[in-house]
Amino acid sequence: MAAIGAAALTALGLLLPKASTAAYPPSAEGRSYAAAADHAEASRAALDVMAQGGNAVDGAIAASLVLGVVNPSASGIGGGGFAMVYTAKDQKVSVVDFRETAPSSYSGDVLWAKKMDRSRWSGPRGGSVGVPGEPAGLEMLSRKWGRKSLADDAAPAVALAQNGFYLAKHTAEVVAAFKERLQTMPDFASSFLPGGNPAGHAARIKRPELAKTLVRFGAEGKKSIYEGPTAKKIADAVRAAGGTMTTDDLAAYKPQERAPLTRTIDGRTIYTMPAPSAGGLMLLETMTMFGASKNSPLATMGFGSSAYLHTLAEAMRGAFADRARVAGDPDLDPQVLKAYDAALDPAQLMARRKRIEATKTHAPTDFKTKEQGTSHVVVADQEGNVVALTTTVNGPFGASIVAGDTGILLNNELDDFSSPDDVKPFGVTGGGPNAPRPRARPVSSMTPTIVVENGAPILALGGSGGARIATGTTQAALARLVFGLDPTVCVSQPRIHTQGPTLLVDPEVPLDVREGLRARGENVDDDPFLGSAIQMIAWDRSGPATGRPKILAAADPRKAGFAVAR
Repeated sequence: MAAIGAAALTALGLLLPKASTAAYPPSAEGRSYAAAADHAEASRAALDVMAQGGNAVDGAIAASLVLGVVNPSASGIGGGGFAMVYTAKDQKVSVVDFRETAPSSYSGDVLWAKKMDRSRWSGPRGGSVGVPGEPAGLEMLSRKWGRKSLADDAAPAVALAQNGFYLAKHTAEVVAAFKERLQTMPDFASSFLPGGNPAGHAARIKRPELAKTLVRFGAEGKKSIYEGPTAKKIADAVRAAGGTMTTDDLAAYKPQERAPLTRTIDGRTIYTMPAPSAGGLMLLETMTMFGASKNSPLATMGFGSSAYLHTLAEAMRGAFADRARVAGDPDLDPQVLKAYDAALDPAQLMARRKRIEATKTHAPTDFKTKEQGTSHVVVADQEGNVVALTTTVNGPFGASIVAGDTGILLNNELDDFSSPDDVKPFGVTGGGPNAPRPRARPVSSMTPTIVVENGAPILALGGSGGARIATGTTQAALARLVFGLDPTVCVSQPRIHTQGPTLLVDPEVPLDVREGLRARGENVDDDPFLGSAIQMIAWDRSGPATGRPKILAAADPRKAGFAVAR
């Protein structure tokens, strides 16, 4: 990432500008519905759909489709993601994996045969495009758990694409930073580069081609994307840019319903994302080591203290070591599931905790066991159903390929595969389980998470930010579960991140804390672009047992986040 300038880093939506923590606004509060997303239009769409008879699943679908319209640098129907659904009726948590897959004739040689600099974004290159998963994933969510039609859920996105929306400041910065990339895409250039110049903040943008595609998707579902003319346009665009995707690859795509990765800690059951995501593994490792309640040993250190942050940094290093060693696609490598279980062995994690020293740091390998564009939305309805959904096209504007006149921007998700000595765009190393293979799903950091206590949800969250999703989500979850902080404080707090010897800290981490970290052996580096953008909903059940609990929603100020409740 070092080759990208400061403005571009800010615009990625993955490495984000610092949040102002001078004064936290109150969380949005209600007792019926709540939504928090990376954009105000998405949160409003979720709330409106639920108010019109939809449930949390309908709200999440509506919000996701809107995000693809108003902030295409981060997500859209040319990408993929993961969703976690809590259904109150049966108190069950389900996972839908709609991660992109490699084409059937895919080879990693397409990506790095020329020994390209993997620290840079790949740009427009068909070999980086995975078979999109979002359309099929959203249709599965609608069919299995939604209440309204897919057309109803798509209606807010269609209206915004047809009639126009006002460009958010964050998205305007993205457009300006990646002007040259947009110039290679006529559909995007006509909307976002009027007269050849980047559209500014509050400019009115229309996306008529995408509107037509979304209308067909609402009426016909996934077959409008994976079959017929649209599928051919996707395959043709990918192959014209050097990829190998075919219409057969698109027709063969299927989302997967998986069992969540879960552990009960301090009486709270944490449901998070299983493989091929590594984010849930990393979150649960930290929770297993330190607990998920006010009884955690972290509580005695003080929130935001140097002792607390150093301890978290050491936990991060161990988690990234495990990610590189065990994470992969469980459908192609069944040993991945066993490796996740082994990595979460409480005895080994407690032994790791004991190795954390107050005045010494470890390399990630010291913790081995025995052996930017992303968006997040979290939605809750009056029946107690909850959805945490993360979707992405990977890099800013994905592969910078638009499928003909469809308005569909295609992902560059296959950049997330790795070889043992490979460093991907977010600085993550990888190994054998995440090797590039035909039909494989690359490892992700996405970490949608739901926490349940006494049979009812108490927390739902997730975020965007590449490899920093897992560390940001973990810090926000601990702020709520261990320290009981208001959701707005939880998502706005200054954060840290490390994958190795250097500890990156938000500039708003106080000077005395940074000096304390250095005294504990940390190599501290201020990073003005540190952060993931976290969205959170929490429940306050301290009121009368017979009434509805208070629902608190908060959106991270690092992006164009917006939370609503009613």
